Parts: sequence; C-alpha cells; structure tokens
Amino acid sequence: MKPGVKNSLRLIAAVGVVMTVALAGWLWHAIDATRAEIATPFAMDSAHWVGSAQCETCHEDRHASWYKTFHRTMTQDATPQAVLGKFDGQALTEWGGDVRPITRGGKYFFEYHDPATGAIQNTVAVQRTVGSHRYQQYLTFDANSGTYYRLHYLWHIAEQRWVHMNAVFLGPDDKPFDEHIGPWNNNCIYCHNTGPEPNMKNYPELIARSRRGEAIDVNRDSTYDSRVAELGISCESCHGPGSEHVERNASMLRRWTLQLSGASDPTIVNPHGLSAERSTQVCGQCHGQRMPKDVGVMKNWISSGPVYRAGDDLNASVQPIWKDTVPPGKASTLFSARFWNDGTPRLTAYEYQGLLQSQCYLQSKDLTCINCHSMHGGDSAGQITEKNLGNAPCLRCHDKLAKDVTAHTHHPAESAGSNCYNCHMPNAVYGVMTIHRSHRIAVPDPASDSANARPDACTNCHADNSPVWAAQQIKTLWGRGDGSVAARADGVDTALADLPATLLSGDPVQKAVAAYQMGTAATGIDARQRMSLAPYLFTAMNDRYPEIRRFARNSLQALDEKLRAQQIDLGLQSGLQNFDFTAPEATRQSQIDGLWTTWRAADKQGLPIPAAATAINAKFEIDPHVRQRLLDVGNHQEKQISIGE
Repeated sequence: MKPGVKNSLRLIAAVGVVMTVALAGWLWHAIDATRAEIATPFAMDSAHWVGSAQCETCHEDRHASWYKTFHRTMTQDATPQAVLGKFDGQALTEWGGDVRPITRGGKYFFEYHDPATGAIQNTVAVQRTVGSHRYQQYLTFDANSGTYYRLHYLWHIAEQRWVHMNAVFLGPDDKPFDEHIGPWNNNCIYCHNTGPEPNMKNYPELIARSRRGEAIDVNRDSTYDSRVAELGISCESCHGPGSEHVERNASMLRRWTLQLSGASDPTIVNPHGLSAERSTQVCGQCHGQRMPKDVGVMKNWISSGPVYRAGDDLNASVQPIWKDTVPPGKASTLFSARFWNDGTPRLTAYEYQGLLQSQCYLQSKDLTCINCHSMHGGDSAGQITEKNLGNAPCLRCHDKLAKDVTAHTHHPAESAGSNCYNCHMPNAVYGVMTIHRSHRIAVPDPASDSANARPDACTNCHADNSPVWAAQQIKTLWGRGDGSVAARADGVDTALADLPATLLSGDPVQKAVAAYQMGTAATGIDARQRMSLAPYLFTAMNDRYPEIRRFARNSLQALDEKLRAQQIDLGLQSGLQNFDFTAPEATRQSQIDGLWTTWRAADKQGLPIPAAATAINAKFEIDPHVRQRLLDVGNHQEKQISIGE
C-alpha cells in the first residue's frame, strides 16, 4: 500500500476516533441533561390542553380502553352517532306543555306547540347531548347570550322513553313546566368536560346592578363565551394538561431514558403514582360537590375555569360541601338536605366526601378510589374489574377475614349477605333515576341509623324486619350494642318493618331508597316474601313524587317477573306495564285501582304469610290505622331536595 494511502487511512481512523469520542461525550452529556430534566419538578399549570387525540399516538391501548367509557361520551355534539333519543314527532304533554322531538335534515329539534290549539309556538335546535349511560339530556344554544340551556325532556335509555325533567328530580307534581330548564355554562360545564372555561362576560355588570339594588337572575341575565378543551371527560382530566408531555417526548432519547430508568415523567400525572390523598382528589374534583374556596377563586371559576389540575392539592382552591356548609345567599337547608342526619352523603356526586368520612380511608395509608375503580378496565357501567366486584378490595387489608368469611358475616359464603359492599356500603344514595352505593364505608349500626333516619344495611336487605330485630341480631351475632333502639327520627314505631314503613313515612330520598331496595335482587329475603309487601308498593305508586311512583312500579315489575319465572302468576303484568308514572292523576288512579282489584282477587297461596312487623294482615292488606299513621308522617316530610345536578 502506498504511503499516502496509509496516511489517509490513519487520518480517517484518527478522525473517526475523535468523532466517536465526541459523539459519546455528547450522548453522555445529552443523557445527563435528559435525566436532570426528568428529575426536575414540573408545574402543571404551565402546560395547556392538547386533547385526547394527541395521547392516542403513543398510548393506543390506554386510549382505546378509555374510549369505551361513559366518561368520554358525557358531553357530545348532537350528531346521529351521539343522539340516543327517538326524535319521531311523538307528542309529549306532561306538566301542561306540548313538546315534539323531531328530526329535520339530519338534525334534531324540540318543537313546542300550543297545548290548546296545537299550533307551533317555537322550534329549538338540539346542539349537544349530556349523558349516554342511563339517560341522555339535550341542550340548545342561545346565540344572544352564549348560553347552552337544558331542555324539558330527557331520554331514558333502559326504559326507552321520554321523561319530563320534573319527573327526574326529587320534586313533587306541582312544579311549573320550566322548573328544570337551566344553563349549562355555570354548572354542568365544570365536571362533564375537560378544560372548562365558562367565560362569563358580564360579571362586573351584574355585580354593579346588584349593588344598585336591582334584582338579578344569574341563570337568565348572564352572558357567556364558553369553551372547553374537549367535550366529555378525557385523558387530561385525570392526567393533567399534556402540552409539555407531548412536546418533550417528541425526543426519542427522552423516551428511551424514561423506559430504561423506570423514572416517572414529571410532565404528566399518573394517579397511581400519587399519594392516597392526592390520588383521591383527582376523582374528588368532580365526584365531590364543592365550592370555590374564596371570592378570588370563584371569579376565576366563572371566567377561565377551575384552577385545580390533576396532582395538585384540591383543598388549595375548593372546599368540599358538607352537611353544615352554609350556602352562599341560599336557604340554609340547601346543602344539609343532601346528607343523612349523621352527615353521611345521600346523593351522588358526594362519593369523595363519603370516602373521606370512612375509617378505612382515615386509618389506611393507601386506600384510594382506584383500588376499586379503573378508567382503563372493568365494565363500562361502574368501571370495576371482575375481581373487584367481589370482596377482593376489602380483603386486601382485612386478610384474616378471607380465611373464613362466613364466621364474620354469619351468612352463606356465596350469598348477598357475605358481600362486603352490601353491609358496609349499602344502597343508600340517590342518583338521577337510580340508587347507588354509599361511599362512606361503615359498620352497620341499626340503632344509630334509625335515630338518624338513615337506611340500615340489615333491614335494607331483610325488608320484612324492623330496626329492633336488626339491633338484636347485631348484639347476638356480633356482640355489639344492647339490642335496643331508642327511637326512629320520625317517631314511627321501631317494631315496624323498616323498609316498607319508610316507603310511606319518609322524605323523598328515604322513599326512593326504600322503593328501589324492595325490588332489588341483592336482598336477604326472596321474591315471594318481598311480593307479600306489595300493598306498600301499590300505595307508593300513588305518591305525589313522580320518581317514587316510578321506583315503586319498577320494583313490583321486577318481583312479578321473578314470580312468573317460578310459575306464580298474580295477573299483575299487564297493569304494571301500562302504568305511566307521569300520566295525569285520574289516569294513574284508575290504573292503580285496577291493580288493587287484581291483587285482591289473585290466588296468593304461593306467597308466605307476611311477618307481624309488616302490619300486613291475612288478606294481604296493610292495617288501615298503621297505613294512615305512616302516610300522615310522610305528608309532614314533603319537600324538594335540590340535588345540584
């Protein structure tokens, strides 16, 4: 080889070595810089929203599992893919109105007619939907004020029917047609969307008018230019705004460094990596009704939206609503009516408060919502995995009980009475048109529950037994209490079966829970025994609260179906199917009279003789004196409970 060639090769080799050393040095420096950046705390409030589509690029499987949830479809534009209601022109004539849901040119409208003449008075376009699981509400848009308004009817998905909003909430029949027409911009926007910005435009003007002594109606007088980062509840609601996360992870080196080191990425929040308190607050930002902490935060809320971001301290900007929270400028009972007398929440959207009251949470260092629920797994209804539908989450801490569950529960291992949730998180919470579990994890205490007018886990299942019976069982089987019950909060005889007595004597939430529970499958007595309580449910079908009538009818239908499956047909099927809980009073009364006639004539030999505590006689009718006493107590508890949704 010629000397010149050798020299050239040596030079190239030397340069290569230098370049390799330089590259290695640069790479080492880049890795060090990347590791230092990853280790540097990140202020989430410096990032902005980017939308779930950006997340799908790298997290396709997580995006797909979230996409199946009802969180995603909580708020949608009113497209044919989103709208579930039948806009077929059917006339809806409850509460003195005449509304016809119609379709025109592939779009959806509510057409309002004069009830007397049938003439069209107004046609409003449906712009957005709210909900897709149990029911779906509809919003129209007023361009003059920038306000989205909830319309008069929702579509109930399971029952495949329209329901006037007055029959959805816990109000009596005597409410005006427009009672529940309200703006989306100052309420629903906050928890049903990602990155909400109400942008109230005329706040200073309204304040000035108020100071001049003018009457102000915020729902009517406010104007908005509202925006959201994304309709529905998407990735960034739980993981924080993603702009910095997306931008920084465009670097392959950064992604490799994260994967190889196992370090957490400070530019995004993983609730599993937070403390129990902060992880729970991610859910509590919506599943815990709250108020802005002060006037400054409130002003921010109505302009640019909540300041809380996932991973922050929720308490820094809001205060959860409790039984003793004083509502701003409202009647003092507005919030207190949303809790049982002992302070336990009795409405949905207070799950966070219930958990904070639980000794399991207070004594544990790691109990959070995501011990049971998952945004990326389980059934879409409750986002609970198959494993967590059973006792696994509880036995994670109470492992000694797992060795012999029946020794603790005193119920057969596979029965409803050995399901931890039924005793410690019973169905005692009203959600719109259904009943949910309490999220205050508590030990059953029939005496205390009776005194606090709160549903008791024992009689919630053993529907034909009394608080006294339940207290005696607690003493005998678990050695707690003295077996006595001092009094019920409403003064009703504690020797009466608690659930049916409450169905007639309770306030609207008590009645709703009782009516629902009398027909549910998770109970300590079978369908034949529960059908023996039908006279209470027939009576409740005449309640002045539409929702109570509906719960009572639905429970009777569920029991009737079970009995017919056992070849016991009482002839109630047709009458129950035809009963419309929102029909005019005269129509309903005629239908109920027909059901009573059928009941009295039915062969009830397949039903057991009702227990003495039920006050139902051998003819399967309620003792008239007891019935009237319970109804009188109930009439003194007539009220509307504002559920804040």
